[in-house]
Amino acid sequence: MEGRVRSVPAKILIGQSAATALAAFLWGLFAGRPEALGALAGGGISLVLTSIFALRVFAIAPDAGAEAMLSAFARGEAVKLVLAVVLFSAAAIFLSHVYIPLITTFLATLAVNWLALLFTRYD
Repeated sequence: MEGRVRSVPAKILIGQSAATALAAFLWGLFAGRPEALGALAGGGISLVLTSIFALRVFAIAPDAGAEAMLSAFARGEAVKLVLAVVLFSAAAIFLSHVYIPLITTFLATLAVNWLALLFTRYD
């Protein structure tokens, strides 16, 4: 039995989770518990946005055609954008005291998306 994850979205979510955990640990170690919780919130926002986008895009059957896939991609991106505005607005209101850890962790999870392009191969 092979224990490897083959799905690219799953690998990205695992990578984002690891980046979130590491950032929260480092913020907690060097700045304190509130900052660690802010980092967890930033990583959580990224995980939610990535999950929503992946669910919207990969809900389309692979043989659905290019137009259906492009439409699913556009709708997924639109939903992700609106949700990002809502989540970051809420974070700015309720978590303004830990906004720097939140943003830096969110950016660290975005780096996982960029690195996934380098480390993803199709066999």
